[in-house]
Amino acid sequence: MRRQFMCGLAALAMSVLTACSTGGDDTSPRPSAPSARPKASAPSAPSAQDGADTDAATRAAAEQWLRSQPGEQGKDAPDERGFVEVRTESGSSGFVWQTRDDRFCAADVGGGFSVVTCLPHPIPLRKDPHITELGYVPSPGWTVLFAADHQEVTSATCAGAPVEVRRVETLNEGRRIVYAAHFTERRLGFMTVALRRGTASATARVNVNGVVSQGPRCG
Repeated sequence: MRRQFMCGLAALAMSVLTACSTGGDDTSPRPSAPSARPKASAPSAPSAQDGADTDAATRAAAEQWLRSQPGEQGKDAPDERGFVEVRTESGSSGFVWQTRDDRFCAADVGGGFSVVTCLPHPIPLRKDPHITELGYVPSPGWTVLFAADHQEVTSATCAGAPVEVRRVETLNEGRRIVYAAHFTERRLGFMTVALRRGTASATARVNVNGVVSQGPRCG
């Protein structure tokens, strides 16, 4: 299921009236030249707290919008864990959640449009270690979502460079972990993830392509 919500901006115009007068010779005393005014100090740069407050407001507004949607009030509503934030930045928030019938959903809310996608069926938990690609959050930047069954991700690389990967949600009593790998722009190919399976280690490749393949190649 896919929905798009487009927001437009309205512009307000102000008119400026200029009054002109005509007459004879002006014999009134000329005003003296204005004295120099002290230069106003430049506004201080936004603090880290300002950014945190902005992100919190963005996140709250995005979650409120999600809760207002018919699907997210019905069959696509989250289970008791609720909406889980993936990332908030530049006026957009990404969320993931699992429905009450164990289907996976993701949303990108803000930045002028919103997209909500839910899988039609649950993804069965594998008996053996397995990576399942779940989808993408297109903004801010480019976030790849995937699940690791019976294993943990310890690091990830794209063309040899480290990739920011964080644990988003733990499901099935710890046997499945949902991860988000964040890029500043769209990518092509596969990233490599390092995995821990108990005392053993392994690697796997995760597709980072979106619906439209574009951007620098990972490998």
